[in-house]
Amino acid sequence: MDKTETGLTGPKPRRDLQGYLDETGLLRTKDKFFGLGLILSPNINQLHRELINFRNRARYHTEFKFSSVGTHNILYYKALVDEFFKVPHNAFVTYVYDKENMDIATYFKGDHDKAYNSFCGSLIAEALPLMGAGYSDYVTLLADDVSTSKANHFERDMKSKIKQLTRRNAVSSIIRLESHAVTEIQLVDVLLGAVAYAFKIDQGLVKPDKAKLQLVKHIQNKIHVPALSTDLDRRVKNGVKFRVKEIKFNK
Repeated sequence: MDKTETGLTGPKPRRDLQGYLDETGLLRTKDKFFGLGLILSPNINQLHRELINFRNRARYHTEFKFSSVGTHNILYYKALVDEFFKVPHNAFVTYVYDKENMDIATYFKGDHDKAYNSFCGSLIAEALPLMGAGYSDYVTLLADDVSTSKANHFERDMKSKIKQLTRRNAVSSIIRLESHAVTEIQLVDVLLGAVAYAFKIDQGLVKPDKAKLQLVKHIQNKIHVPALSTDLDRRVKNGVKFRVKEIKFNK
């Protein structure tokens, strides 16, 4: 129960959020890092309109992917990031998993799909409080479509995990789509890719690339931090939120 502006108590008003989910790396591989990224927005139509208008102005209709960043297109990628920060109360949350000591066999009986679904559910559940305590938020989630086995229960496992952590059915629906069809998912790919790249550079795992480093620096300037490769919890202009959390497992 919340106090309203009139001093009366009552249930929190419902608010519908749009969520966009993407990942970088694979749990099954030996890469050091696996990352999940999520954009949450209460201003769904505004975010979509800003992105479409930007594409039309720039006449840039190629799919945005962090792996494609280069000197020939860096200005478009910086401008894409700028669109995210224009829309009030957007939130970007990413978890970067250090897989060096991750023991899937112990925690998830070797089931990588179940681990992935659980990590996604945890990310969404823990991101919701960032959007403010004045509403009861419900999310419609658009997720990048990844190849999974027929036995994988992505939607069911995620909803179950989110309900367990939030104590309510906070997800209205989960839809998986090809990223090339959704600019918002591409935006997640770019933000998440920049954060993951910063961690890889910090660990000496990749050779520095001038254009990608420019994009990392551009995001750092937007949120006023000296590095992305660390835990962050920033609130900047227009109430935009940017959170980075590194997760390590102990065997």
